[in-house]
Amino acid sequence: MIAQLLADHPALIPGGPVRVDVDADPQLRSRWGDHVPVTFVDGVLIAYWHLDRDTLLRALTEGPRQVAVVP
Repeated sequence: MIAQLLADHPALIPGGPVRVDVDADPQLRSRWGDHVPVTFVDGVLIAYWHLDRDTLLRALTEGPRQVAVVP
């Protein structure tokens, strides 16, 4: 879903999303392990488990330009 959104609107996130491996960091695994995928926009949690296109598009167009997707 994110890949399609970026293909449709490539200027929303220059350079693409930042992906973080929760399992590689014990603190992240402890905090987010039961909630993946987790999506943040500019450090603000916008969704976990499920992210719909409209929520992501709104977060990207009304604010930050970099998204961290915790797989």
